[in-house]
Amino acid sequence: MLSYAGIANPHALGAYSVEQNARLLQRYRYIHERLLRTAAGHLPARENWDLKAALGKHLYEDAEAADLLRQRIAELRTSPAALSREPDAALGLLMDELLHARSDLELTVGIYAVIKPALLAAYRQHMAVTQQIVDQPTIRILRGIALDLEEQIAWGGEMIGELERLSAGNGELVLFKEQLNSIMAAAGGIAGLGKKPPQLPGRIRSQQPYVLPVRSVRDPRRMGPTTLARTGVAQPPDDPVRRSLLEKMRVRQEEMTAAELIAAVLYSQQHMPWAFYKDLARHLWDEVRHALFGQAALECEGEDWMSRPQYTSDYDVNAAKIPGAQYAWLSIGIEEGAMKRPGKAGEYEFCRDVAKHPLMAQFQDYDWADEVVHAGLGRKWSPELIGEDIGFVRELAAQELEHFWEQVRTAQRQWSEDASAC
Repeated sequence: MLSYAGIANPHALGAYSVEQNARLLQRYRYIHERLLRTAAGHLPARENWDLKAALGKHLYEDAEAADLLRQRIAELRTSPAALSREPDAALGLLMDELLHARSDLELTVGIYAVIKPALLAAYRQHMAVTQQIVDQPTIRILRGIALDLEEQIAWGGEMIGELERLSAGNGELVLFKEQLNSIMAAAGGIAGLGKKPPQLPGRIRSQQPYVLPVRSVRDPRRMGPTTLARTGVAQPPDDPVRRSLLEKMRVRQEEMTAAELIAAVLYSQQHMPWAFYKDLARHLWDEVRHALFGQAALECEGEDWMSRPQYTSDYDVNAAKIPGAQYAWLSIGIEEGAMKRPGKAGEYEFCRDVAKHPLMAQFQDYDWADEVVHAGLGRKWSPELIGEDIGFVRELAAQELEHFWEQVRTAQRQWSEDASAC
């Protein structure tokens, strides 16, 4: 079709006015933002490594989706003030109850077998019935989000099968899924276009606030125990270059704990501009990617990283601190500090020039680029979180860093003593 720039059905009347369209997009925007916060709140608490990684990726994609929807809503004669509102009390309850999933399997079913399939169905319906010319900007946005949703739902289906295989049983799972579907029906579905009953459902699990874990969790059936000490590979080689290379791979793999700390900041810190949550979603996903760098490098070398003790200090040592102190410690204390030589540049140059390991050199090259961005985010948001200038933040981060290393050194000594005794 050459006319109408290839747009089909140009003469058909669309289902939505500007006001109706904005109202629908508000619901979609809200769901993506709540999915982002739910994934952040659960990332430190969930056991399965692959689920943690996917939560990091998908919450970033939810943040991107919400950002695009926010931009489109503003184009539809909608006040920016509306972007901070809950569009439907039943939708709010639906996301509150999802947040109280009690296991990896419940959370995975809630996100990937209930909420996201309903979102995808709503988007397909929206794209089909809206006016194809006037609402092409919305169609383009929803088409891109739908592609992500299709991939996420397919991944989630496989993960549900894996978790069911590993699970000893979850007698509450069927009821939990039914309750989510019932609340969603009370909201008239994701889009709110279904018939709504004249009463609102009550709270079930969400009568109490969701609480982040005080220690991050790893799967005890498949992974080594959590530890505040770095423990390296099982059999460090005698060659100092290769030993240092494997240590760097392991440190990258252990960056899941940094992602978990950012998740805690993202979940806990309220009343910040939307740009803060979008930036931290990207920062979090970068840290998950770094952990996957290390995982891929170790597996290429035949190293069994999963059965080794799992370093969780970034989260565990900082869990009790306020979000501003947590983020300053990481972004200013650690990541801005890594900009000084040898730092990240030295890690990359070692892998490229000394170890001559092309894959790890590429991983470190991109790790370095990401850390430059993260240091910038720290300078942008840490003063906002703490309410002081960057000079004060740097002093605070230095003190937090020294306290952190004291605890890690103590744990390292204890680990060495225990290893020697064995």
